[in-house]
Amino acid sequence: MNANPSHPSLDALLDYWLDDIDAAAVDAMDEHLMRCDACGQVLDGLVTLRDGVREAFRAGAVSAVTTSAFVQRLVGQGLKIREYRLPFNGSVNCTVAPEDELLVSRLEAPLLGVERLDAVAQLSTEPDVQHRLEDIPFDPQSGEVLYLPRLAEVRRMPAHTMQVTLLAVEPGGNREVGRYTFCHRPWPGQG
Repeated sequence: MNANPSHPSLDALLDYWLDDIDAAAVDAMDEHLMRCDACGQVLDGLVTLRDGVREAFRAGAVSAVTTSAFVQRLVGQGLKIREYRLPFNGSVNCTVAPEDELLVSRLEAPLLGVERLDAVAQLSTEPDVQHRLEDIPFDPQSGEVLYLPRLAEVRRMPAHTMQVTLLAVEPGGNREVGRYTFCHRPWPGQG
C-alpha cells in the first residue's frame, strides 16, 4: 500500500484501527475509507485477522508470552482466568478447571540487566524433547515473565511435570536466570 502515496500506509491503518491517532487524522482516514475500496479491504482484512487470532486464543489453540497489562485487559473483559505465581526457582501443583478460559503462569525472576531472554520447556511425557521459545518479551523492571500455555493442549494432557528454564542469552553463551517446575494434574473427571 505504500507504493501509491495517495493511500495510507499499513501502519497508518493500524493506528486508525487501534484508535491511536488524533481526531483530525481520524476524520481524514474516515473520508479516505469512504472513497477507497482498496484501503477498506485492507482494513477489513486486519479486522478479520484480529477476529481469527482472538478466536484461536479463546479456543486455547495459541500460547503466548505476554505482559501484565494484556492479562489485565482480559480480566476486564470478564474472562475466567486461572493464575499461578511461581517464586524464583519455585514449583507449583497446578490444574485447569472446566470453566477456565485462560491459564497464566507468572514466573518471578531477576531480570535486571538481561537484554535477551529465552525459555526452554521440558515435559516428563517427552523427556528427550526440549521446546525452546527464543527472544521472549519481558519487562526487566517487573521481575516476572508471564506465560500463557495452549489451554486446549493442557486440558488433554495426563498428569505430568513440566520444567521451564529461563535463559539470558549473552555474547559468551547462555546464563540460567531461573528454573520452574509445574506439577500438573487433570481436573477430577477430566482425564
